[in-house]
Amino acid sequence: MLEDALQASLPKLIHGVRVADIGQGSEAVRIIGIRSIQATESEEDEGDFVNLEVALAFRARPHSTDLKDRSGNPHMLMQFWVAGGVMLPVWVELTGILATTRMRIQLMPNPPFLSAMTLTLLGQPKVTLKCTPLAKSFLNVMDVPGLSSWLQSAIDAAVGEYVAPRSLNLDLKTLLSGRDQMDTAAVGVVVVIVKSAQGYKDGDGGKFWESDREQRGDVYVTIGWGKWGKPLWSSRIIENEGHPFWEEIAVLLVGASEMNAKEKLRLQLWDSDRGAADDLLGTVEVPLHDLMNDSETQNQLSSRSDGFTDLNGTSWPGTLEWRCGYFAKTTLEQHLEEKGKDVEEVKRDIEHDTERELTEAETVEHNAQEEIEQQKKAALKDRSDEIIAGSSPTEEWPSGVLSVQIEQIRGLVISKPRDNVIQGAEDEEDGDLPSAYCTIMINHQSVYKTRTKLKSSKPFFAAGTERFIKDWRNASVMIAVHDSRIHEVDPLLGVVVLPLQTLFKTRSQISDAFPLVGGIGFGRMQISLVFRSVQARLPRPLLGWDVGTLDIQPRARAADGLPADLSSCRLVLRTSNTKGKMRSQADGGWCEKRQRPVRLAVKRRFGECLLVEFRRNALGPDQTPAFCTLWLKDIVDDEETTLSLPVWRNTHGALQRARVNAEQPQDAQPVGTIEFTMRLWPGLSGYHKKLAEHEPDFAAVMRALDAAEESGDSPQGSQYSMNSSDSSEDEKAPADENGNGKGGILSEAKDYKKRQSELHRKHRGLMQWSAARKLAWLGHSASDAADGLEHKIKGKFKHTQTGQGIDVEA
Repeated sequence: MLEDALQASLPKLIHGVRVADIGQGSEAVRIIGIRSIQATESEEDEGDFVNLEVALAFRARPHSTDLKDRSGNPHMLMQFWVAGGVMLPVWVELTGILATTRMRIQLMPNPPFLSAMTLTLLGQPKVTLKCTPLAKSFLNVMDVPGLSSWLQSAIDAAVGEYVAPRSLNLDLKTLLSGRDQMDTAAVGVVVVIVKSAQGYKDGDGGKFWESDREQRGDVYVTIGWGKWGKPLWSSRIIENEGHPFWEEIAVLLVGASEMNAKEKLRLQLWDSDRGAADDLLGTVEVPLHDLMNDSETQNQLSSRSDGFTDLNGTSWPGTLEWRCGYFAKTTLEQHLEEKGKDVEEVKRDIEHDTERELTEAETVEHNAQEEIEQQKKAALKDRSDEIIAGSSPTEEWPSGVLSVQIEQIRGLVISKPRDNVIQGAEDEEDGDLPSAYCTIMINHQSVYKTRTKLKSSKPFFAAGTERFIKDWRNASVMIAVHDSRIHEVDPLLGVVVLPLQTLFKTRSQISDAFPLVGGIGFGRMQISLVFRSVQARLPRPLLGWDVGTLDIQPRARAADGLPADLSSCRLVLRTSNTKGKMRSQADGGWCEKRQRPVRLAVKRRFGECLLVEFRRNALGPDQTPAFCTLWLKDIVDDEETTLSLPVWRNTHGALQRARVNAEQPQDAQPVGTIEFTMRLWPGLSGYHKKLAEHEPDFAAVMRALDAAEESGDSPQGSQYSMNSSDSSEDEKAPADENGNGKGGILSEAKDYKKRQSELHRKHRGLMQWSAARKLAWLGHSASDAADGLEHKIKGKFKHTQTGQGIDVEA
């Protein structure tokens, strides 16, 4: 905790800090006061909880300057890294502490007798410490102005995380018994489908040059929790539109913190502005309690139409059309019924065991029956978690919450090809160890990043995330481990591929060590996975991934008679990031020039469409007399299908509206249909490479996929090897009698270019030299700066879509 607090506020002089060792010493903490607090719960809970207020103090004993003597007090050995890779060790000794805390402890009749504890500090504890530099030959790090006070403030900040009203919740039963995590922290999910908005305030009403047009705006919707305030999801921006139609889906996890805070689900409509802050056009808030307990929204989606208000609840013009529902985790009954087991028999066994354990209480206490009933409920909950975790997830409920926890990496070492050695734990004294951090990727999207653990061969993370996954049977989970370096691009130490369909074949809870593959490092990562289904049956199209590759067969035909002026047009097929073409044929159809499938990268599948434009050559810009659209949310992943799409005349700006509005064009004339055969492959492919050049998150995922593919440990269902430059019709260079290609040096150069990404990723080839890696870092830095400047300039003239971002360890 302290290390993370220090990393978050490092001065410029210091590049990194690590708590290398910590000891409790031999001097005990004194309890100077303890009292019981009157319980406020109902009588039926009396006896199950103990509420205490404890005051404690510590004062360091006098000692000599000898280091062995000083170790009798609580202490830490801290290591600071400054410029040039110089490490400065500092001995930090706790000299005093004074604190008052309150704790609520839940008891249980069986070992370990303590079930759960909630702890909070009453006021900021008074903590004093003494710092002593151990490297006498180097700069005295504590003489740097402000550094000693910075260390003190960081310790205060770490402790202050648990000052009332904040608290620390501990599952003592799990910690003391050493049992693995059996359940997710989330108790359910809220599913929201944002449909449309109408009648809202004109976001561009203050622009005098647009005062004579109908109500419009560049609108989008955000979703989050009302009390937290931070948006957790954002829809696409629909530009210059007064009647937007999104039809996008969002899922929010519901945990104990949201329930305890009595949160409200908040949806907000915004007008995107290029040169100023976005304008709020309206808010819709619904109490979470109502969603969880209303029969219309409990485990089912319900359509709603709510009027907008401001943040204070004052009515504003406009309404939002949307659907929402709360879906709880599946019950033991549902799980056992799907497995063909007798639910009542399991319950009878649990009740029998609980009554036998509490026989003594029944003879002593006059109200023992109430105690037994309470313990039966607790035992049923524990036994339910064990049964569900000990069997595979159900096929009937494929959607649910996945918990991924990274515990520790053991034996983390780096290979050094030039020295023909492996840099490992034996080199710890030299300080030349990896500074590892991990990125969790689900369905080819980066979702979570840990903090960096400096210079350790056994970094301890104890961090992770929970995410809603739509179908555990085809989900892809990877964890990439990188080495944080100064003046170098962070190299990939290795990747862990987690095939859920195989891992969850017999259990819903897995805790195991997995090897790192595909990078410059070696080691085994201890990971815990838990999956719990929710009571949601989403339509098949909604079970798909957010990213994918649209594979369209090279021929298309008119299903109904199209006008002659359209039959001779060429087709331009677009997604939001890529495009392909088909030429008209003499038989009235269309065909790709080289008879190859048209493959298009899909970045945000539930918020974009396939746009087919009929293009006609003209003097000046080409004309688009007609078009058709297919919203990708309506098709099923990895299933070939033939679709007939209606063709519309491009009149009154119909094309621009259809590009962003997920509804049938209202002011366009249908003129026929066109037929395509297509398949949507889930996940990234080679067709996303151009997109990854300007999207760092995509680039990181693609590097991890490269490593997984080349190590033969590719993720389940991945089509990543589909490359935009591949072709089944490409001819290979003929070989001579020795089996060598006739290309000679040119052939070798091409072969090296094909393998250079793998060589560079493993610090071979040119990248085995430190100077080459530093030059590559300079190139990446310049490219990132150019991309940032380009993004900033474009933001002045064009609306930019808000990304979901990646969660980082707080």
